[in-house]
Amino acid sequence: MRLPVVLLVCSLLGVLAGAALIAMWALGCAVIFDSLCVGAWALWGYDDGTQPVAHEMPARTLQQVLDRARAS
Repeated sequence: MRLPVVLLVCSLLGVLAGAALIAMWALGCAVIFDSLCVGAWALWGYDDGTQPVAHEMPARTLQQVLDRARAS
């Protein structure tokens, strides 16, 4: 799982837990706020598209990976 996803989930849980400590109406507001934030995050995206997709990456053998690591 990618780090931004983990951070987003932790943030959402923190907002919900904090609101639950205040009152039930605050928890409802927090759920609405979290839903809006996740929706915006999904619509506008967090990835700029510069990372290669796994199936587009060239297949390498272990020896090739080790040779490249030694060379750098």
